[in-house]
Order: sequence, then structure tokens, then C-alpha cells
Amino acid sequence: MTIYFAEWNADYEKSMINALKQEYDVILFNKLMKHFRDINFSLERKNYPRKWFIKLNQLIKLRKLKPNDILLCSGFGISGFIDLVKDVNCHRVLVLRDTINVLNNCMKNKKKWLRQDEDYITKITPHFDTIYSFDFDDCKKYKFNYLNQFLPFTISEIKKIREEMNYNITTRSCFFIGEYLSNRVEVINNLAPILLNNNYNIDFHLINYRLGSKKAKLNLKKSDYYSLGQKISYFDNIEKIKQSDIILEIGQIGQTGVTLRAIEAILFNKKLITTNKSIREYDFYNPEQIFILESQNYIDIIKFLQTKFTPVSLDILYRYSADAMLMTIKNDLIKDS
Repeated sequence: MTIYFAEWNADYEKSMINALKQEYDVILFNKLMKHFRDINFSLERKNYPRKWFIKLNQLIKLRKLKPNDILLCSGFGISGFIDLVKDVNCHRVLVLRDTINVLNNCMKNKKKWLRQDEDYITKITPHFDTIYSFDFDDCKKYKFNYLNQFLPFTISEIKKIREEMNYNITTRSCFFIGEYLSNRVEVINNLAPILLNNNYNIDFHLINYRLGSKKAKLNLKKSDYYSLGQKISYFDNIEKIKQSDIILEIGQIGQTGVTLRAIEAILFNKKLITTNKSIREYDFYNPEQIFILESQNYIDIIKFLQTKFTPVSLDILYRYSADAMLMTIKNDLIKDS
């Protein structure tokens, strides 16, 4: 059984797959959309026949897949090549690391990989044998399988990170980076003065994904508490986390699963301030390390800044490793077969 990661092309995903290759039979499938996505969309919009175009691409790109193999697709990328893989003869598995609401909005309004009259649930999900999501509410609503949010690190890498950890951070600081959203602006503007008054530096960045567009610059509020700019690489994010002692997580409205940023804070032994109330349900939750931010409790942060905590054990961290993700998917398939 070989696991093919289909278009997992972010730098941190490629790094994770390379690490998994050391112990597991995994392959990165990263050219499925090449010469397919744009032509397929163009043919579809012009109402031209696509059957033989799709068949030819399947023959060229998917010929190595065997019935017992796993084609592992990510929720974000799959909309660009669903027609290529939706009937391929293997175990088709979809991993969602965004909520359905976020995926619908992004695929329709940003990527344009779904038409306005299409829906992610009806266009994408029926073509998979198993669907996993990190979001509790989406799992209940759509009957997805729950999967822990997972780090792009194997347990071997996690052990090494813990061994090399620098516990001597000299400057007290809080770090956040994320897409510009109005709820994030509100939280930052309320939280930043408290941190500054308690001698913490703030390193807050709101990303404008349409930087350069005149329309994008409208309605973006400026503040002394955050910078407006473009995204940075995942590994630059990690370096920022290493040099901070508090990480801020401000989730999308309606999201109930933890983000990757929360698990990173736990891995690197950082305090976490988060707006996600459901984090109480996780086995790593400790109120001395994690502060759940609500509209009425900002003043309580002052006490939280003074608390000490015990780092989360490696046994718990394993459950959020790339290994655990892979073994969950493999074991579920074996159990169901």
C-alpha cells in the first residue's frame, strides 16, 4: 500500500513528506494539475467535450496507482483537479484542514475553482471513500471522520526539536500572523495595550492576500498595533515562534477545530492566547499554558502572564504528528476493508 500525496505543494508539506519517506511508503504527486487544471476549466466553461482530455491525463499521470494504494488529497487543492481523480481505482481519501465555509468562499471568490452556483459538498466530497476534518462542527454536520490537526513534523523530528529547545528567551513578546479579518483587528486592538502595559513586545501581522489591488486597500484599517503586509514562509513563521514566548491564535468565526498555530505553540513550549473555546476539549489543554480569550476576560490576561506551566509530554505530541495522521488513515482503511 503506497500513499500518494496529491498536490501537497506548500513548503512545509513537502518537507513533511520528505521526512515521512524515511519510514513509510509515501510519494508526492505534485504535477497532477500541470497542463490539466486551466485547460479543463476552459473546456468546461465553453461547454466543450472533456471526456477524452480527462482520460488522456489519467493515463499519463495516474497509471502507477494500484487498487490498494491511497490517493491522499487536501481540501484546498482538490478543487483544481477533482475531474482527474474522482473515479480513479484506488482508495480516495480527502483531508480537510479548513472549514467547509472557508473552502466554499475561497474556491468561489478567490481561486474561482468553483462556480457561484456550485457547492464544495456536492461537487467534491461525493467522490471520496473517506473524508477527514479537524473541525468538530463540520464532522457532526457532514458526517466526516474527525482527525487531529497535525504538525508537519514526524515524531523523530519532534523529539529533536524538544532536545534542541532554547528555553532562554530574553525578550518578552507575543507573535501573531494571519489573514486580515475584522474580528482579528478587534481582538488585536483590545489585547495589544494590555501586553504593552505589562512590558511585552508585540509582533502582529495581518496579511493582505490581494496586496497591489486598489480594491483590496479599501476598508483596511491601519493601527500602531499591527503591520499590514504579505505572508511569510512557514519556516520563517517557525523562527518567529521560537523567538516569542506567547503565541496569539485568532480563529475564523465559526471554526471549532484548533489551528496549526495552536499545536506549534504546544510543541515549542510557548504560552497560547486563543479565541477558540473548543480547545478545552483537547488532551494538551492546560489553563496555565493556554488562555481562552473572551470579550469579558481581557483583564485576566495579566495574571496569566505570570503563570508557569509544565511542557506537554511527547506521548501527547505524538497524537498531533505526521506519523499519527498517516497511521490513522492507514489503520482506518485496514479496519474497514
